[in-house]
This record gives sequence, C-alpha cells and structure tokens, in this order.
Amino acid sequence: MNRAAARDNRSYVLGSHAEERARLNRQHCIWQEAMLSAWQRAGFGPGQRLIDLGCGPGFASLELAELVGPSGGVLAIDSAAAYLDHLQEQCRQRRLEQVRILQHDLAEPLASAALDAGSWDGAWCRWLAMFLPRLDPLLDLLKQALRPGGRLVLHEYVRWDSFALHPRGEQLARFVQRCILHWRDHGGDPDVAARLPALLEARGFRLLHSDSLMACSPGDQPKALWLQDFLASYPAQLSAAGLWSATEQTALEAELSWARRHTSLWITPALVEMVWERR
Repeated sequence: MNRAAARDNRSYVLGSHAEERARLNRQHCIWQEAMLSAWQRAGFGPGQRLIDLGCGPGFASLELAELVGPSGGVLAIDSAAAYLDHLQEQCRQRRLEQVRILQHDLAEPLASAALDAGSWDGAWCRWLAMFLPRLDPLLDLLKQALRPGGRLVLHEYVRWDSFALHPRGEQLARFVQRCILHWRDHGGDPDVAARLPALLEARGFRLLHSDSLMACSPGDQPKALWLQDFLASYPAQLSAAGLWSATEQTALEAELSWARRHTSLWITPALVEMVWERR
C-alpha cells in the first residue's frame, strides 16, 4: 500500500486500496442503469457544468465527462488522494480535458472561490452523505455552487438495516448491525436520506422526484451478487476495528454457503433516489 492509500484509509471508512477500488468498479457497473436514468430525469446533458461529489475513483466522473462533452465541464471532488490519482490518469488517457479534480474533505467548508459559486448546472451525489460526520458543509456547498434552477441528484440510504437474507439470515443480521455500529462510530449515518428533505428544503431546494431503488432478488442476480461482494470484503474492516470475530466470520460463511446451495432471497439496504432543484 502506498503512502497516499495508507493516509486515505485512516479517514475513508471503506478504504481506498486497490481491492476496494475494484469492488467500487463492480458496484458502479451494477448501479449504472439507475444512475443514468436519474441523470436523464434531472436533465443532465451536453454543454452543462456538473459536479461529482465524493467521486471516489471517478467512475461516474468519467461518464459525466462523456455526457457533457468538450463544451461542458465536470468538477470531481473527493478526499482520497489515491482515488483522485487514478481518476487523473484515466482523464489523461481519455483526453478528457473538461474534468477538473479537487481534493477536499466534504465534511469541511469549501471557499466559494474554489467552486465558481452559482455557475454549476447540476450535481451528482451517491453514497457520500451517509459517511460524513457533518452534513452542513456539503449542503452549504450545494447551495453556493448550483445556479438557480440547477439540479441535484442523490442516491442515499434511508434504512440500511433492511439489508437481509431469507431464510437463515440470522448471522447476516448481526453483521449488518456491526456495520451500522462501525459507521456510526466514525460519525456516519446509514439512514441519512431520512434527514435530507428537511435540510435541503431549508436551503431553498425543491424536491422534483423521489423513488425507492431497493431490490429483492435471488442469489445469482446482479444486486444479490453486489451484496455478496460486499460481504467478501468488509468483514476484514470490522475485524480490524475489533467489531467482528473469527468465530462470527465462520458462522457467516456457513450461512452464505447454505444460501448458495438453496433458493434464497437477498434484500438490499433501502436506497432512495431524489432529484432536487435549487429555487
């Protein structure tokens, strides 16, 4: 692990190492259709100036850049240097000069001068707010950055504890509760979407659209495989934090092995899509 990744992992609760980047790529592909539909619903298109908040390795940033084209612009913001280095290299290889990259912790205030305040047509934010110990800096940034009529697209969880496996999902339920404890210990809120409507309305945003993206599927379908991918990677994070034991992991693996051999129903955490407009 290089120094940038080691530093990022201290503040990035899911890590920013190569294995996590690969998992995020698989995750992005699975949720790509929902993302593109949301962008279309918000009217994102050629020539616009759009912000990718909490861009991570930049998988969405690259697609936003292709969408807006050379006449548009994309501002990709994240705190993880290792991820931003990856995005910078991808932009260089693809000659996407319309992408500007900014390293910043979105739980901290950002000066208006760094934003080109009031000049952005839209913003995209997925699975970011749930990890921030302070939401005000992010929400204030949105109010400053977006022009009147600018659109915000959010994909955030409203009930992460709905993540479940049926039948025989008792050990998974324990794992889910430990994940929630871990994130709350770091100042996060895995049910953050429940708080966002009041906070955004208070800052002059109007809700144009909302929908549930929660999925239920058998174990061989993409959303179920996405959940299984997370279960293969995140126990090590919980174990390192002292929240998950080897005995508990053995019991979880036995439960998952049983589920792979039998018909099982996988239920994702309750995910909400929202499209907002700045008044």
